[in-house]
Amino acid sequence: MAKILEIDEESIVARKLRVGDDVIAFSGNQFIDLLDYSYAEGCEKGTITFIRDGVKKTISYRNPDAIGTLGLTFDSSVEIVPKICVNNCLFCFVRQLPKNLRSTLYVKDDDYRLSFICGSYITCTNFTNEDINRILRYKLSPLYISVHATDKAIQKRLLGIKKDFDQLALLRLFHENGIKFHTQIVLVPGINDGEVLQKSLEDLAEVGAETVAVVPVGLTGHRNGLPDLKQVDKEVACDCIDRCEKFYEAHPGFCYCSDEMYLIADRDVPDAAYYQSFPQIENGVGLIAKFFEDFYDELSYAPKSVRRTVGLFTGLSGLSTMQKAKRILEEKYKNLHVNIYPVINHFFGESVTVTGLVTATDIIEQYGDKVTDDKYYLVPSVMLKEFGNQFLDDITVEELSAKLNKKIVVTPAGGDGFVRGVLYGGK
Repeated sequence: MAKILEIDEESIVARKLRVGDDVIAFSGNQFIDLLDYSYAEGCEKGTITFIRDGVKKTISYRNPDAIGTLGLTFDSSVEIVPKICVNNCLFCFVRQLPKNLRSTLYVKDDDYRLSFICGSYITCTNFTNEDINRILRYKLSPLYISVHATDKAIQKRLLGIKKDFDQLALLRLFHENGIKFHTQIVLVPGINDGEVLQKSLEDLAEVGAETVAVVPVGLTGHRNGLPDLKQVDKEVACDCIDRCEKFYEAHPGFCYCSDEMYLIADRDVPDAAYYQSFPQIENGVGLIAKFFEDFYDELSYAPKSVRRTVGLFTGLSGLSTMQKAKRILEEKYKNLHVNIYPVINHFFGESVTVTGLVTATDIIEQYGDKVTDDKYYLVPSVMLKEFGNQFLDDITVEELSAKLNKKIVVTPAGGDGFVRGVLYGGK
């Protein structure tokens, strides 16, 4: 139940409801959070049950082709507050964070609503029967689900749970009811690789998963008191890639290894066609292929001549990609120079090499005293807080610019952003 605070004058129910009414249900479904409201707004017809002056009332509405709007604003009681993860995963990244970062980074969310809305991965271990029923009722699809292993004993070990949990049965139920879902496996050497991985791929194909992404476990330098886990090495990465690519041959578009897995294996990533519609790109799958697809597309519109020197910061895992892009641009433009500055991650630990986890602290430490002739420095947006200008260590772009005494240009992380940043960013 939530109180109406505002009603848009263009609302299709403006004449039937009042500010102060307490809405308790939409079309007979209890009003739990804004997901219920969003679903009701998209329906061609429905009912709203509310309480006014202690009296329960119900009105109906029609919204042909969902072209109108209910136009209601409610109090904060129905805002979506993330459900907290109840697991104790062996590799939980939140537990590996250093202290004194911004508070939101320590939130362990495991919420099916955010999975549907934002594409975040969930384990489903905290589901209630009502959660499952809501997913089926509202056809929340696609969902993004962490599996890690379909062997129940190994899965329980990885998730750090004791209760019995039949995730495969749940996934089969979703599939039978038209709920699409993408899955991920965080590969931990000696636990869920090899034949365990093979069985997981087979099981997930059988229950109707859309895709599977296999990513190497991420271990920071802040694991005091945590289980001793192994990094994915070249041998493990090669075995993983071989299994996934062979399975892919029989199930095209189904399973993928992350770009990081290919970098560890010292293998070239597949071309863009292999990744089809890039369904797992937010999981680091196909980033390099997409980068160069967008890179060449943007380059086709580029100016005939460019004269400048530009610097770019990157994590170590992005170094080879940036160097290849640099070579292509410098071959095209003889008066263009792109200086690549790889940043070793001391903040989280040197085993962390992805660009998205580079901090301003490490940039300043490693390059703060260097005098360069770069016109400006490029920083990919993945290093910053979404919709903000702070790095993970809370240092802002402006503060970094002052420390380096150089203009900072933030660019989109893709290949098109790279080209625009280098060729136009300083203007």
